[in-house]
Amino acid sequence: MKEPRRIAIGSGSSGSVAWIGTGLLAEAGRYLESPSGRFLLVSSRGARVPAERIRDVLAGRVLTSLEIDDREEAKTLETVSKIADAAIAAGVRRDDAFVAVGGGVVSDVAGFAAAILLRGIPWNAVPTTTGAMADAAIGGKTGVDHPAGKNLLGAFHPPRAILVDPGAAATLPDRDFRAGLVEAFKGAWIADASLAREAEEAIDRLLRREEGPLLSLLAGAIAVKAAVVTADLREEGNRRVLNFGHTLGHAFEAAGGYRALRHGEAVAWGIAAALDLSQRRARLPERDASRVRHVLNSLGPFPEPVRDPAALEGYLSRDKKGNARGTAGVLLEAIGRARVIEAIPIAEWLEAAARVRLQEP
Repeated sequence: MKEPRRIAIGSGSSGSVAWIGTGLLAEAGRYLESPSGRFLLVSSRGARVPAERIRDVLAGRVLTSLEIDDREEAKTLETVSKIADAAIAAGVRRDDAFVAVGGGVVSDVAGFAAAILLRGIPWNAVPTTTGAMADAAIGGKTGVDHPAGKNLLGAFHPPRAILVDPGAAATLPDRDFRAGLVEAFKGAWIADASLAREAEEAIDRLLRREEGPLLSLLAGAIAVKAAVVTADLREEGNRRVLNFGHTLGHAFEAAGGYRALRHGEAVAWGIAAALDLSQRRARLPERDASRVRHVLNSLGPFPEPVRDPAALEGYLSRDKKGNARGTAGVLLEAIGRARVIEAIPIAEWLEAAARVRLQEP
C-alpha cells in the first residue's frame, strides 16, 4: 500500500486527522485512535464487509459491535440510546473509543452518541459511502433529526481519525455512489476552481469508479473542508459556505419524509436552486452555472423533489441559519468562489424551488 495522504483538520483536542488512500482498511490498526486501545464498533447493514475487516484488524480490542439502521429515518435519539445501551452494557470507559463504519447517518449518530456518553468519549470515522467520505465524516458535526427538521439536535465533536479508503465503497449501489459525488463536487465549486475543472473533465472516469480520479476528487474535497473547518471550528463565520445547496436541500429532503431522495440528491436540487439565486443575486456567469448544471445532470437523473410551498416553507422557517428576516444562503459568485448572503426572504427560496429544473428521471 502506498503511504496515505494525511490532512489535518483543526488542532489539539478539537482536531482530527483524515487519512486517504487505497488499502487503508487492511491497515486500520495503525490509524484508528483510542487512549485505552479498546474500541466499540458501530456499523450498518450496508457496511458489513468493511466492518468485518475492521473487526478482524482490531482483533481482540473490540469491546462490542452494534449494527444500526443507516436510513435517514433512523437518525433519531432512539438510535443514540440504543448505542449508549450497548456501550454501557459492554463496560465502556471514558478512555475507550467508538469506530463508526458506514455512511453519513452512521457517523452522525455514532459521533453524537460519543459526544454525550460519559460526557464525551473519543470516536473514529470509517466512511463507506462517497458522500460520507467527502463531507459527512469530516468536520466534527454530529447529531440527529427532529420531526421539525434535519440535524436540529447535535453537537460539535470531531473524530480523532478518519479513514477514507475508496475500496470501502466498492459495493455501493450506483444511485448512492452518484448522489455522494454531489457533495464532493460541492467542495470544489465553493473553493477550488482547479479541482472543479479537473473533476469535470474526468466525470466519465469518475462514474466508472476509476481509482485515480476518485482519490483526487475526494482528497481535494476533504482538503477544502479541512481548510474551512480549521478556520471556523464551530460554524460562527465562513464555515457556512459548506452549506451550499443545503438550505433548500434539507427542506426537499424533509418534505419527502427522508425517503424520496438520498441526501446527495436533495443537495443536488438545492444546488440547482442556489444557482438560480446566484445568477440573480451574486452575478454568477451563465457559463459557470451551465458547467455546474452539466455535472449535476451527468450525476443524475435525480427523482423529482416535493415542491409544495406549504410543505417547504415550514422547514425553511425552522432552518438553523434563519432569523425573522429570512434564511441565509450560500451563493456562487464564480466556480471556486462562494459567499453567504444573509436573510434571503423565504419567498425567494420558494420561487427558486418552483423554477428549478434538472434532467427528468
